[in-house]
Amino acid sequence: MKLDSRHSLSLKLLRVVLLAALAVGVVLSCAQIVFDAYKAKQAVSSDAQRILAMVRDPSTQAVYSLDREMAMQVLEGLFQHEAVRQASIGHPGEPMLAEKSRPLLDLPTRWLTDPILGQERTFSIRLIGRPPYSEYYGDLKITLDTAPYGENFVTTSEIIFISGILRALAMGLVLFLVYHWMLTKPLSKIIEHLVSINPDRPSQHQLPLLKGHERNELGLWVTTANQLLASIESNSHLRREAEDNLLRISQYDFLTGLPNRQLLQQQLDQILDGAGRQQRRVAVLCLGLDDFKGINEQYTYQLGDQLLIALADRLRGHSARLGSLARLGGD
Repeated sequence: MKLDSRHSLSLKLLRVVLLAALAVGVVLSCAQIVFDAYKAKQAVSSDAQRILAMVRDPSTQAVYSLDREMAMQVLEGLFQHEAVRQASIGHPGEPMLAEKSRPLLDLPTRWLTDPILGQERTFSIRLIGRPPYSEYYGDLKITLDTAPYGENFVTTSEIIFISGILRALAMGLVLFLVYHWMLTKPLSKIIEHLVSINPDRPSQHQLPLLKGHERNELGLWVTTANQLLASIESNSHLRREAEDNLLRISQYDFLTGLPNRQLLQQQLDQILDGAGRQQRRVAVLCLGLDDFKGINEQYTYQLGDQLLIALADRLRGHSARLGSLARLGGD
């Protein structure tokens, strides 16, 4: 019996496992991407605070001394960072001591990252003198373009998404191979042995225990199946014996074991047919016991039965020369 591969349990399992692994991989990858988006936002803020802290002292000195050239040098240094789009040093409500800006970066990932990270983000720090006076001189403001962070985020997300799916599919394939080795392959071997079983003698060929599966569910299944096959053969044997006994009861006299009237009629039909074809004669001898009822009443029925059995045995001794021997009945 050959199973159609389209209906194979292994193929169905492979589809289910791969789809499940793909779904899990997509979900986990998306969760990781969401977390990375949060980290990208934090990275923008962290870089901004680091940049502001790094140039706070020279910016304070420039605004304190109203040194426009020094302030511009500070801004030129800030613009060495690719994410800085705009920067200014000055006091609120007054003209800026120094200010510089440049256009947003034109990157192909902006359409995707701008809704997540924002197009740009502005940060500022108060420029305060040294203690004990701690006099407020102005603010240093910077605006960061999120495109460089977004580009890194997209690249990382692509790697995470693809690797997550590949990892999940690889894990699903490994699970399928393990399942095939642990269950599907042993089941196929059991089916091969089942096909070789003779329905008339089911217990003649027992299912062998598979190596490595003697104590697990497959071993228990094989043991139970062998017990079931033995029970089927035993019950079949008992049924055949019962049928043979029933047939014998219907065709033979229970007391003497001789054919009864029904079987005698069948045998006579065969004898007469054979004699007709061979042009031979047939003789029928009927033997009756007179006053047998009196024997039963005088010597009990047990003795009468013994007499009938003895007579049947004596007649059976000459049955080799007889075409048929039967007991017609007690009438």
